[in-house]
Amino acid sequence: MPIPNPENVQAILADFHDRIRLVVDEAWKEWLGIPWRGKLVYEPRARAMLVFDFIARRAREEFDGDPNIHVITKKQTVQFLFKREVLIRFKKGNARGIGSNIPTRAVLDFIDPQRTIPGLLPDIMKVEVCWSPDDLGIDLHEVSVVARNESARLWAYPLDRTVPSAGIIPMPPRTPDETPPAVVPRQPVPDEKSQDE
Repeated sequence: MPIPNPENVQAILADFHDRIRLVVDEAWKEWLGIPWRGKLVYEPRARAMLVFDFIARRAREEFDGDPNIHVITKKQTVQFLFKREVLIRFKKGNARGIGSNIPTRAVLDFIDPQRTIPGLLPDIMKVEVCWSPDDLGIDLHEVSVVARNESARLWAYPLDRTVPSAGIIPMPPRTPDETPPAVVPRQPVPDEKSQDE
């Protein structure tokens, strides 16, 4: 399989960028909605596993039935073939900005551009959609399409939100004829000692 060309990949995925980003954002929102998530002993590990599961479910729902996307469900993962040319998988990004994974044979087939994935044509380009949380764990720091050669990040481009995650509520301007509310001074509370004397 060839090393993915960034311009080709971006051109093929361009019509799907918003939908891919929405899948990740909705899965992240689902994670944030879990009321007991702060009680987890191994929260980063549990978060990675649960968000992956939420993404897998939402992506299958989003892309199922689209004639340009073939959903490939495997025993431990799900992959998506876009326009018979770009194969993606969703992964939590590590410090190097590539997917975190245990090096199984299936993983090695995916992360090594020279290896082919059984059942797929050899000229398919393989990329990851990597997500990573911010330092506080309350929002996504990055969602990117990433090409890799084993443990090296070859290139990446971000999938930005088309709509901000939190809307800004405009406050009406104060008109000049409005006067600010009067400030009522607080009466001092008598000291208990002074009452005894």
